[in-house]
Amino acid sequence: MTDSAPGQQARDLLAQASQHPVASPQRDALVAEAAVWARLDHSAVIDNCTTATTDIEAALAALSGPVQKLGSAIGDLAERVRHSQE
Repeated sequence: MTDSAPGQQARDLLAQASQHPVASPQRDALVAEAAVWARLDHSAVIDNCTTATTDIEAALAALSGPVQKLGSAIGDLAERVRHSQE
């Protein structure tokens, strides 16, 4: 889990659950609630990863043209160097 609010809530609930006997209804309820918070935390992390991936893909797409131009310029320069050496 992360340090997000849902993640912290899940950890807090699990800490509370550990104070109760293993087969108690209170412990079961706290663990169940912690599971819900952990799922929320997981969803938030996945959303953040999806957003980051989209941003990275956009940045790579934006670099595609300049990188292609640079490659062409390097190829042209290499060709000129070959011709000047002949």
